[in-house]
Amino acid sequence: MRTKKIMIIAVLVFVSGSIFAQGQMKRKGQVGGRMMNIPDLTDVQKTQIKDMRTANMKVMLPLKNELREKQAHLNTISTGDNVKITDVNIAIEEISAIKLTMAKKRAQHRQDIRKILSDDQRVFFDMQSGKQKRRQNAKKQGNRQGKCIK
Repeated sequence: MRTKKIMIIAVLVFVSGSIFAQGQMKRKGQVGGRMMNIPDLTDVQKTQIKDMRTANMKVMLPLKNELREKQAHLNTISTGDNVKITDVNIAIEEISAIKLTMAKKRAQHRQDIRKILSDDQRVFFDMQSGKQKRRQNAKKQGNRQGKCIK
């Protein structure tokens, strides 16, 4: 009886692990994330989107790194004993400038992708744009629950 239970548990663990791994493989196989969920993409469009995405990541990575550095610097200069508000304001302006540049690059990237899509695909693509942000915001809200400091 005990061996039967152990065998059943082992089979369940194995099956659930296999199912999980298949789900991970599907996600990894999707180049471009949600962009590849656009209906009726041709192979040429998929290649173009992949190339655009890679080029965009190459541009965004140094900006993200610089942004993180500026944010760390802001944290350092704003938490000491002798805080100079002018330095804090300069750091805030530098962070804002980087964020503005990143927003413009993201907007251009979206427009570049839209240019290669058909009308039907473009409508689908435009409708998907807010879903990702809503999911991220919901995750953030979920992470904040129960962490309220009183």
